[in-house]
Formats: sequence, structure tokens, C-alpha cells
Amino acid sequence: DAVDIISSSGYYPLGGWDAQLDRIGAVVVREDKPFFFMESGCPSRVGSSARPNDWTLHGAVSGGEQAEWYRDAFETCAKRTWVQGFMLWDWPPRLYALDAAATDDDYCIYGKPAADVVRQHYALRRQ
Repeated sequence: DAVDIISSSGYYPLGGWDAQLDRIGAVVVREDKPFFFMESGCPSRVGSSARPNDWTLHGAVSGGEQAEWYRDAFETCAKRTWVQGFMLWDWPPRLYALDAAATDDDYCIYGKPAADVVRQHYALRRQ
């Protein structure tokens, strides 16, 4: 009763969101508290959608894989009305040049296909 909101980190593998949301949802329903993801994201490199919390994973740059991960996360969470939002990792204070986005393999979505997925997700939520 001393908790106002429930939050979690959301670094679940592609296709693994439903199982994790079932687990979290049981607590959210039982406690009857608002919920949001305090931190969530996926690097833009091959293999990261299976291990989004592994920032040391080596792989070729893949903006498409990162976008697919975001699409899966948002579409799966949209089916759960109790998921009230995300804080996305990472948006550094100094961004790389826009023309360097295609070669950046980190979490930031600036200038990458995932940015369009995020933009579309939040545009739909405003409607």
C-alpha cells in the first residue's frame, strides 16, 4: 500500500513479451496500481532482438532488427490496457550526426528505422 506505481525494465527478447506481460500483469492486477516501463530498448545490431539487454553483443549494424523489436514490444503491450508507457533507453545528450545513424549499433533510435516505429506508435495512441 506504500507503492504508488509499479514499473519494470523491459528488455525482453523478440517474441517473449507476452510471457513477461502475463507475469507482470498478475502483480499489476493484484495490487491495482498503474504500471509503466521505466527503461526499455534494443541495440541496432544483428542478434540484439534476442538479447536486447546485452550491450556487449557483437553483430553487424541492423536498424531493421531494432525496428522489428520495437514493433513487437509496442504491438504486444498495446493489447494490455494497464501498460501506460515507456521510458526508452538510450537518448544521449550528444547525438551522433544524422548521416552516421546507419552505422551506429547502439540503443539510440535517432535517425534509424526504429524512430519511425516509435513515432507511429505514439501518434496512434493520441487518436
